[in-house]
Amino acid sequence: MKIKNAIEFKDNYNLIAPIYDGLATLFLGRKFHDSKWEFLDCIQPGDTVWLIGGGTGGNLPEILKRCGKEGKVIFMEASIKMLNKARKRIHSHVKNQVEFVCADDFKLSRKDKIDVVITQFLLDVLADDAIDALFDKVRQNVSSNTCWLFLDFYPVKNKKWLIHLMITSFSMLAGHPRKELPDYDKFFKGWGWEEIKTTFFEKGFYRAKVYKLAPKSIKSDTISLK
Repeated sequence: MKIKNAIEFKDNYNLIAPIYDGLATLFLGRKFHDSKWEFLDCIQPGDTVWLIGGGTGGNLPEILKRCGKEGKVIFMEASIKMLNKARKRIHSHVKNQVEFVCADDFKLSRKDKIDVVITQFLLDVLADDAIDALFDKVRQNVSSNTCWLFLDFYPVKNKKWLIHLMITSFSMLAGHPRKELPDYDKFFKGWGWEEIKTTFFEKGFYRAKVYKLAPKSIKSDTISLK
């Protein structure tokens, strides 16, 4: 089991990491955590999975199980305290299948070709330029067969107060830069990703989606095909 510190930066989750899961359950309920298991059946034995912004790794054991003995998980998280909580969730017999990377620049080595990308409740805390940087780094490490499992909040009318509360709270506690939720569709479409499946939770307040690269967006100079 490896832990890499790609860069030095302030851990903005230093104070809230110990109580993050409890706070999420209090304000969002059990379905918030359960939604993170949606579409994990896309992961096949032998896959390399890049879990970006994995938090405390609640679904990491399940992801490893689906990867099988020949698979691998690259667990990337900007908070060392969150990452350490995730590390404690896995058994010793699978520790060599996980590469823990503490970083906020989304950078992988070019040798890592990813079968499944997972971002869950991540894009909603990133500034637009950081989202573009994420899409750019992902594009460098995927193939025509890569699936992107996406899960995040959407601006539904009856949850406006909760969205405002979450954005304000995380801005104060963790230094998040956003004042509103991103236009996710704009980024996925702009970077050539095509929506394949969608599941709504809490009447659309958060949504899980599966994306694949649209055929016309695949270019030999940016993608290594399998």
